[in-house]
Amino acid sequence: MGISFSSCGDFLDEEPPTFISGENYYKTAGDARTGVDGAYESLNNIYSRWWPIIDVYTDDLVTRTQGNSATNDFGTHTVTASNSLFEGYGMYTIYWTGIARANNVLAYVPDIEMDETEKNIILGEARALRAFFYYNLARAYGDLPLIVNAVTTESDFMKPRSSVDDIYNQIIIPDLKFAENNCRDGLHDGHISKWTAKLILSEVYLTRAGWRRTSQGTFVQGDQSNWALARDKAKEVIDNSPHGLNKDEVINGANVTPAYGVAWDKNNVFSKESMLEIAYVGVAGSGSWLSRECSPSSNGASYWGAGGNQPLLGEGNTGTVSVGLRFPGRPPGVGTYIPTPDLYDAFESGDERRDWSIMTRYDTSDGASYVCQPTMRKFVDIDYFLGLDGTSFQYTNANTILYRYADALLIYAEAQNEADNGPNVDAYNAVNEIRNRAGLGDLTAGLSQVDFREAVWKERRCEFNGESKRKFDLIRTNRLATETATINILWTSAQGSLAVYRNCYSAVNGSIPWPDNEWLWPIPQSEIELNAKNGWVQNKGY
Repeated sequence: MGISFSSCGDFLDEEPPTFISGENYYKTAGDARTGVDGAYESLNNIYSRWWPIIDVYTDDLVTRTQGNSATNDFGTHTVTASNSLFEGYGMYTIYWTGIARANNVLAYVPDIEMDETEKNIILGEARALRAFFYYNLARAYGDLPLIVNAVTTESDFMKPRSSVDDIYNQIIIPDLKFAENNCRDGLHDGHISKWTAKLILSEVYLTRAGWRRTSQGTFVQGDQSNWALARDKAKEVIDNSPHGLNKDEVINGANVTPAYGVAWDKNNVFSKESMLEIAYVGVAGSGSWLSRECSPSSNGASYWGAGGNQPLLGEGNTGTVSVGLRFPGRPPGVGTYIPTPDLYDAFESGDERRDWSIMTRYDTSDGASYVCQPTMRKFVDIDYFLGLDGTSFQYTNANTILYRYADALLIYAEAQNEADNGPNVDAYNAVNEIRNRAGLGDLTAGLSQVDFREAVWKERRCEFNGESKRKFDLIRTNRLATETATINILWTSAQGSLAVYRNCYSAVNGSIPWPDNEWLWPIPQSEIELNAKNGWVQNKGY
């Protein structure tokens, strides 16, 4: 069973337990499972459209020149607490719906008479989901109210903001430790497993070892003992889990998906590499909108030159960019998430990840070819781009992958290098397994701790592009300002373009210094006003 649900009113016979009395809802084992499925459904709502904005105007992603006014603020670094992404699109409140649903499960399921092992599995999944929701809220917004009980009165949620450290120590880490001991063993199937919980916990430790900005504006570095904790937890996944990298490419006529891209193949969902994956269904309003949001243009101009150009003429294809080579699904060119040429340049020559991740061309199994401006392939439901029956931007069903076995390998390599003051053989093996799968040779042997650290950072960027990890990586390694100081946004022949062009929203061509306050997002202004009597103060700088 995958995490694939329709809207709240459709996918449950009764309303989700967030909106009705828990005492009246939770009676049977089926109610317990449905309750935690409601918490999973919040993952769909969070990640189906807006969450990748976290990486916009890092060095990996930009938005289209004439983009959404809500995203333009990220290009000029003039984000405010009243931005519609926070106030209108639920980039903050959706997480709290998930937390509320998880808290209801944790409050009422213990009293249900059911198999104890199954009960603890459900409680483990609920605690892992709560931890994950809090983890992303803490990284994005800083201090948060500490809410661990079902909300039955106003006092249950009208609380002061607690420090990020308290959130980690009282919710995130204990919840994940419970989950790793109680969730199901085996490969990920849409439900959080013990291995999913261990992997997220390893990343939590990695994050806590690094830098962050407090809600009061102070830059602090985490406790360095977390490096060893991250190292050891990631090694548990590597040594003992049933997961592994996908190593075989998929050939579909003229189109070849390299092994690296197989995890996103619609015919290979929940592969052995996948460790937290959201599946969508073809039901209006219930699928992912990312295919719509990521398309930078309705055709391949200007990357492929003028609309009348015939760039594949040498192959005997007489199609023009704007007509014969245009994707028949006619993606509308919203362009909320566009890769940068700066990201393109980060890949080494021969790296199979580059031309798969940054799609400029797609060859179908029947020999047809289509071209586009550089597009994040991980966001694309190719059936929608191809205009197949039953597809629409409102319900594309390409899965979203939040964690993979590759995370464990690179978390281990980075954490081991830091904890032990230099890389060991296992750390090299972890990085080389990633590189070899991408068609690259081994790292140079004998690297210093500093050189190995930078090599791992580079691998993380190339491996996890488009997976909403870049800004968080730059923050915890204290590189957010330096790596985004000057972003290359001009596509030229060096990046395969037939014409020099730029297609992003920025007043100064991608070189606006990243302000300190935007290390964190603002708490929505309406939430600040609602909680003024609880002592809430806006994050510094907003």
